[in-house]
Amino acid sequence: MILLFIIIGITKSNAPGTLSCLTFLSEFLCEEPGYCIWDGTKCLDYTQNQDCYRINEIGACRDNGIYSSVGGSSLCEPLSKLENEYKNVCGITNIVDYNYVRYPIITTGFSTHSLSGLTVAQLKISAPQQNYIYQVLSVNIQIAKNPDLQLILDLYKTYEGELVKPYIHCPYQIEKALVQTLQNLRDDTTSLSSGDKQATMMKFWSIVDVYLKRLQIHKKNYQSYNYFLNFLQCSFSRLFMTLKGQGHTITISWSKYKKNGLIQLISYSPKMFGITTALSDVIYVNILGEDAMAYTDIENMKISYIQESGTLTNVVRKLKFITDKIQIPHQVMTYTINSAACDSTERECEFSFPSPLTNSTFTFYVEQ
Repeated sequence: MILLFIIIGITKSNAPGTLSCLTFLSEFLCEEPGYCIWDGTKCLDYTQNQDCYRINEIGACRDNGIYSSVGGSSLCEPLSKLENEYKNVCGITNIVDYNYVRYPIITTGFSTHSLSGLTVAQLKISAPQQNYIYQVLSVNIQIAKNPDLQLILDLYKTYEGELVKPYIHCPYQIEKALVQTLQNLRDDTTSLSSGDKQATMMKFWSIVDVYLKRLQIHKKNYQSYNYFLNFLQCSFSRLFMTLKGQGHTITISWSKYKKNGLIQLISYSPKMFGITTALSDVIYVNILGEDAMAYTDIENMKISYIQESGTLTNVVRKLKFITDKIQIPHQVMTYTINSAACDSTERECEFSFPSPLTNSTFTFYVEQ
């Protein structure tokens, strides 16, 4: 019986998330448990609660975990009571900010070569070949350090001709790469300078262009929500499209057009790019005629912002526009579109664009 208690005690003391990060003496050992950070020389605990979402091991946030409210630092809370759709394991509260949703990191595979053993460089030289496309897709974006991540994005761009063909699984395969890239970029705190991030974002948006081409031939009306990165497309004939963000919806509507075409939207979390005064997601709009060329002859386009709960005062608010979506942090134009006084009862603000439009692409958000 005494021996049994000793064994139970040893097992509990080594339960997941209970060992101090200082006990892990190498970068590999530090990263493997899923709740520590390597600073280049030693393994450390997280100390800022905004880093709770980075923790893969929920044991570190449960009772007796090193970040728990009982027996730990009280830094983070477990999200075990939230809906299964949330992929985080720890958080500041039991309400997850969409900016911090974290999809599980798949550690199988490699960031430098495909599952078949072909290196990224070999795959690039071999392009474009249809029989290599799934080797390209098997290179692991999630575990890539930034230099490797940039090379992978270059590889995707090299294979653009194959990625836009109908045999690729809907647009999902490219969409998945974009979500994983943005999560990778957001979570990398150790190796990135501002220049590194901007170089990666330039490549990210080049793959967005590939994705939007694939989406055009997939189907006219499409939507896919991934919390911090969302995709929508609809035909002009719909006359409106609605994007659901955290605690709000954005509806873009229009009334006239002279030929058929498509409106494509990509929305993402403003916090990722240093915007802290946004009521809405940042939304990129791309408008195409039926010939896939840029199109502006659309009239009476309006943006409606509706806040789902709480209080929205009846003041004039601004639609802010991004000058260059590659810049980190994002820079905004001096040009804005003002709303009429927002409706505090309906919690709604409405913005009217010039009619007809003057730009076929633009990026905006609703400011607080």
